[in-house]
Amino acid sequence: MESFTDPIYSIILAVLTGEATEEERRRLQNWLSESEAHRREFGEMEKLYRLANVSPRKDHRQYDVEKAWQKVRRQTIAKKQRSIVRQWMGYAAMIALVCLAAYFIGQPSSEPAKPSHMAYERPTLLLDNGTTIDLREDSFSISTGKATIHNNLQNQLCYRSDEKTADNEPVRWNHLIIPKGNAYELTLSDGTHIWLNAESELSYPTTFQGGEREVKLKGEAYFEVAKNPDKPFRVKTGGLDVEVLGTSFNVSAYDNEANICVTLAEGAVAVQTGKGEEFRISPSEQLTYHRESRQSDIRTVQTQMFTSWTRGEYIFKDATLDEILTKLSHWYDFRVQYEDQRLKDKRFSCTVDRSISLQQLLELLSYTSDVKLKRTGDQITISVEPTSKEVE
Repeated sequence: MESFTDPIYSIILAVLTGEATEEERRRLQNWLSESEAHRREFGEMEKLYRLANVSPRKDHRQYDVEKAWQKVRRQTIAKKQRSIVRQWMGYAAMIALVCLAAYFIGQPSSEPAKPSHMAYERPTLLLDNGTTIDLREDSFSISTGKATIHNNLQNQLCYRSDEKTADNEPVRWNHLIIPKGNAYELTLSDGTHIWLNAESELSYPTTFQGGEREVKLKGEAYFEVAKNPDKPFRVKTGGLDVEVLGTSFNVSAYDNEANICVTLAEGAVAVQTGKGEEFRISPSEQLTYHRESRQSDIRTVQTQMFTSWTRGEYIFKDATLDEILTKLSHWYDFRVQYEDQRLKDKRFSCTVDRSISLQQLLELLSYTSDVKLKRTGDQITISVEPTSKEVE
């Protein structure tokens, strides 16, 4: 068996990403012609690379392949008792995950895709008069008070208002509900642009009155707030108040997650907790509010890891299996059962394109660890992968 650092694996990666030179292709053909075992091994690698559903991108050649492999090696090398075939399937998955971890060097370039496995519920708009509108049914333009609402079939909802709303006029609140397997873009009447993630809800006025702009969030959203020094923008969510004048930031406040996270891309925000504490965070900083202890901390982060969902993918770096599956459960429709609670702490680094199926995701996670993920209906059972007998 060749060394894991053998140059042939760099060549295989180049071929699979569509960026091999003629000389590299020739060397691969020579290697394949040497034995049936080589051809079988390459077939397994190619199969798992395609399973990862990774599109070729221009910056693959910039990767330090050995460094990237070492990053996931501790998660993928099979135990000695496993079969040779199983080992090579693990190596193929490493190649796939090298490409899935593209965020370490390059930015994602593909647009979000609609998964075929999404839940059957649809994005819904509730008007202040009680009217319920299925946003996937049709495009439309309607008037409500002094605002006009436009909806298209590209998951975009827009509010427009050319008239100033008097402070004594009644506030008309709308409620946008986004179920599992969906995401939506919303432009408020002041020009603020919002991306609302799966299994999230947002309440907001059709036009803003008084001295501030306020919305209420449940779930996750990314905000690009229109600047207005005279009217601060406030997001109320899960016991936190996030106040800005004009900036870009992400708020994740799902009820089934232990923490609320506010991640700042640019500008400045002030966060007030239920304890009356106020924190100010700067670009590339994240405030984490721990619900149980009611404590807060601030750390420096790579913001693209927490905003990548707006581009159709989730990025995880050294995250626990429980953190990954909890986050993905908002997009994919499943429940999790652990046969051993210690498996929750298994760590992975990967990028998940939301266009791949749930089954593809589970197979990739299984191939790259000693964890077995079995799907039965909407339940995923997680156990330790049994040791395979050595193949003669």
